[in-house]
Amino acid sequence: MNTVQHLRVVGHPLPFSEGELEVLLGASTMRRFAPGETLCRQARPATSCFILLSGVVEVVKETDGHERVLTELSEGAIAGQLALVDGSLRSATLRAKTDVAALELTRDVFMRLVGASSPLAYRFQMELAVATGRQLREANRRLLALFEARERRATHAASERAVHQQLEDVVGDLDLAFEPFDVIEITPQERVVGHRVADLS
Repeated sequence: MNTVQHLRVVGHPLPFSEGELEVLLGASTMRRFAPGETLCRQARPATSCFILLSGVVEVVKETDGHERVLTELSEGAIAGQLALVDGSLRSATLRAKTDVAALELTRDVFMRLVGASSPLAYRFQMELAVATGRQLREANRRLLALFEARERRATHAASERAVHQQLEDVVGDLDLAFEPFDVIEITPQERVVGHRVADLS
């Protein structure tokens, strides 16, 4: 049997009052996941979110059969929160990196709390906004880093193209008319000395 006192010592302190935690306990389901287990899967219907009490969860994106870890979430984080307000498919997979304890709150229960004007629903909406804002800032940071890396590569490529163009120009400058030589000698200073072929005509 989970109690508010138990939640207070399981992991990261949750940003809810004692009364709100009591309501949250009654409205949610305690879930435990072993390392490697999936909390929810990408491209599946999103019907609930998870409040992480302990452990670390990886946010994994699969593209063209390849997995990429976008970020990690730890104690106190709310994972998959868009499921409460958006009925679209999951955009990523949540996978336990360590042993994880989490409260699962379904969209149906959350909407009932909203309909009942529950203080918990209001507080939860605020926490969702804060969590979503953090994730947006992190996404912006990653996007900026990606653009900067791309710009550096483009600048490097442009620099290489400029060097190649200069080499082509140098080689092009060598394509000049010259007098025929009958003797070529390379001196220690690497100078070319020639004698003109006599015009016998």
